[in-house]
Amino acid sequence: MDERMQDMIVSANQLVAGCIVTADVIGKSGMPLVKSKTVLTDTEIFYLQKMLVKEITVASHLENGSSFVPEKDSVRVQPAIIQVHFLDAYAAAAEGYQKQFNAWQHGSAVDIAALRKHILPVLEKVSEWEGNVFNLPSYRKQIDYLSEHAAGTAALVAAVLQKAGFSEADIKQIGLAAYLADCGMAKLKQPYHIQKRRLHDSDWDDVHKHPTFSYRMVEQASLLSSKAKLAILQHHERADGAGYPLRLPKEKIHSFASLLSICDTYHALISERAFRVAVSPYEAVDIILEEQFRQFDPAMIQHFTQAFVDAQQNTTVRLSSGELAEIVFTDSNHPTRPMVREQETGQVKALTEIPQIRIEKIIS
Repeated sequence: MDERMQDMIVSANQLVAGCIVTADVIGKSGMPLVKSKTVLTDTEIFYLQKMLVKEITVASHLENGSSFVPEKDSVRVQPAIIQVHFLDAYAAAAEGYQKQFNAWQHGSAVDIAALRKHILPVLEKVSEWEGNVFNLPSYRKQIDYLSEHAAGTAALVAAVLQKAGFSEADIKQIGLAAYLADCGMAKLKQPYHIQKRRLHDSDWDDVHKHPTFSYRMVEQASLLSSKAKLAILQHHERADGAGYPLRLPKEKIHSFASLLSICDTYHALISERAFRVAVSPYEAVDIILEEQFRQFDPAMIQHFTQAFVDAQQNTTVRLSSGELAEIVFTDSNHPTRPMVREQETGQVKALTEIPQIRIEKIIS
């Protein structure tokens, strides 16, 4: 009998150690998460379950020759439901923002209540989501940069503040501030956010006005706290005084404004732009860390990097060497140089000791 006739398709939750994979398990990137003929261990099964893999083709016998009779799948469907709900909420927040932005361009006032209704589900669900908020652009096709950026930055702010133990009130207020921070772009002379070229100096003179416009558009909103409004006004100020619009020194910049600035910068770096390709999440963190003392609040940098490190544990990445690997441990002092386990060889490598190898992409 053809051996393939005895293969079976099961979910990750039905697997047991000793199962033999008979067809490559392909991830969202098109790369194999697990290759055919792999004999699964508990570690690999945990990894596949974490990735919410629904279908895996395995042999009808285990490595020891005994029959494999999968138990009825009592799959924990809740994580998948949460994931769909979060991404649906995220999509609705981006679409709602885009509609409002179009209205602002024609003179409409900011409807804080409507925008709050759009973004609150994102802020509330981000901590439950099984996906990686630091790799958001990989989960959906970007339709409009500015609206995706507004929702994405808000989600990042919420994730960092939640991880750092801030109050629910602060999470909602600063998340809403992140969502609204660029609303003033609607009042500029040109729609710079859709330009397919690098901006000229004269363009930047105009763009530098948008935090002031954003602040004025929400200044009278009773649903926004004073620190949220301050974060909107100051989200492009820098610790060295070279920011805008007021060139404030570091002691005058609110810590929440600095966090918004970090998340704003990070999301912009990992997003595809018409005039600039996206960088990988790990490269984006490297760029931010290089600028941390010149531009950002050290305490907020620490909160951001810790949240980033925690989010990457057990994720699959592609190394610059071409190998796929799993993050197994990260020293918070070296957030972009973790220890990884190569999928092909099972070898554990400390990237702090191999400077020529970097993490090129987060796979899943």
